[in-house]
Amino acid sequence: MEEVYKDMVSQVDLAKLDSQPNPFNFSERVSQTNRFSHRNLAVQTEAPPSTTFAHTVGPAEITEAYSANYELLLDREMEREREEREEERERDLSRERGGRRTPSPGALDPLEVASSSGRRHSERAGLAGLGQAAKVVERMVNQNTYDDICQDFRYWEDGSDEFRPLEGSLLPLWKFHHDRSRLLVVTDLCWSPIYPDLFAAAYAPSGEGGAGPGGVGMLCLYSLKNPSTPERVFRAPCGVTCLAFHPKHGSVFAAGWADGSVVVYEARRPGESAGLTSCTGEGKHLLPVTQVRWVLTEPGEDLCLYSVAQDGRLTQWQVHSSVLIHTDLIQFRPDLPRAPQPQDRVALEGIGTCVAFRPDNEKVMLVGVDTGAVFQCTTSDTAHSLIRYPAHTAPVRQVLWNPYHNHVFVSCSVDWTVKVWLQYNLSPLIVLDLGGAVSGVAWSPFNSSVVVALSDEGRVYVYDLFMRRAKPLCVQSLVQRRRAAATCVSPSPSHPVLLVGGERGNLICLKLSPNLRRVSKDTKSADERTAREIELSKMERLIATNKG
Repeated sequence: MEEVYKDMVSQVDLAKLDSQPNPFNFSERVSQTNRFSHRNLAVQTEAPPSTTFAHTVGPAEITEAYSANYELLLDREMEREREEREEERERDLSRERGGRRTPSPGALDPLEVASSSGRRHSERAGLAGLGQAAKVVERMVNQNTYDDICQDFRYWEDGSDEFRPLEGSLLPLWKFHHDRSRLLVVTDLCWSPIYPDLFAAAYAPSGEGGAGPGGVGMLCLYSLKNPSTPERVFRAPCGVTCLAFHPKHGSVFAAGWADGSVVVYEARRPGESAGLTSCTGEGKHLLPVTQVRWVLTEPGEDLCLYSVAQDGRLTQWQVHSSVLIHTDLIQFRPDLPRAPQPQDRVALEGIGTCVAFRPDNEKVMLVGVDTGAVFQCTTSDTAHSLIRYPAHTAPVRQVLWNPYHNHVFVSCSVDWTVKVWLQYNLSPLIVLDLGGAVSGVAWSPFNSSVVVALSDEGRVYVYDLFMRRAKPLCVQSLVQRRRAAATCVSPSPSHPVLLVGGERGNLICLKLSPNLRRVSKDTKSADERTAREIELSKMERLIATNKG
């Protein structure tokens, strides 16, 4: 700076300028960065014990080793089965001696939860939160494993529906199975009305009613979030023939067994008593239960359900804290001769196979019988039927009320037909011939005029009665390696998917294309009440055009 300012600034001022910081590049704050130096840490431990050995192994030694190990595994399996039989025998004896007394959690018969032993083991080991953490990790792994199926479940739309407005398709999604379900038949399916991703499946051995000697059934709770394994597994000493969720309590559901028992389960307590079981001296059915149905009760009252069995009884069950109280409403006696009845009464005939309660008035019920008729009865006077509908010529398999129109119901039978009825009319509104025995039928929860039917041959039929009655919108066969009969179908009330169950434990989820779940334009922009009125008007127009 002295060379630049020597003629203009004195030496004293230059010294002051040199002592001052640079005004153009100066910062009072100093930023420091930690510099980590690498250090080497050496740890010395005792070497693990080792042994040097040498041996010559041939095929004979390998075979003997495998044979000895296999025999050891067989012995352990036989010992475990022997212990299970002894425990089951002790539970049977304790239940017979106990009567109405509530059994202890360790002596519950005949319920066994698969995950309870693992949960108790983790609790004994002091790992109380291990089960929940493992479940979260399992769902994360499944989400990555089934990522393509999850994407189809959420976003798949069949583009060809735009060019064929009266046709649709079904996309196969997940297949649900259990390790012991390969030799069983899926007898019934039911979605939870509270949890949109939860559903239950009932399994029974192959054969009539699943009540053969040595037959063991089970009941599984599955979730769409975890298709690889069920959330809960309840085992039974015989086949589970039917089930139903309570409409308001999402963790409570009832099931009917092939030995005539009616069981009420509580899914939130897997390690304790899974529910209440009807006993022999307390109204237990003598033959397999064909259907169970819940009815709503007032707050503070006991839960109530109905059951129909092959012994000819339709029974009402009141769920108390420790016992099921039964009341026989209808007793079918096909062996007795018919007595003359008044004109306003119809004698009951056959054996009940299914039951359905009207949504707006649960005192009115429909009972399908094995002779093909459908009887309309009331819970206040069940000695006689009010109306006899000459529905079918073979046993009726299912009867369902329309969720939008309270005077319309549908029935299906082994005589290949699905019939839509108007209450108090003795002739059907619509008759659909599927060309094979019909194993199940269901109304769509989104459209009042859409009916889904399933044949024993494994074909799914989707009809829109308002658009076209002569031909279904979709006929799709289930792709299976081996030919297996289909037994039940259940559409989801929350998602555009449906479940189909059949033999060999086959349980598959199918997604409906846009044409199969289409609703009117007015319904899309309307609130719930207005949308219901629109769907009701569609059924009124359908009745007006088909009523004879």
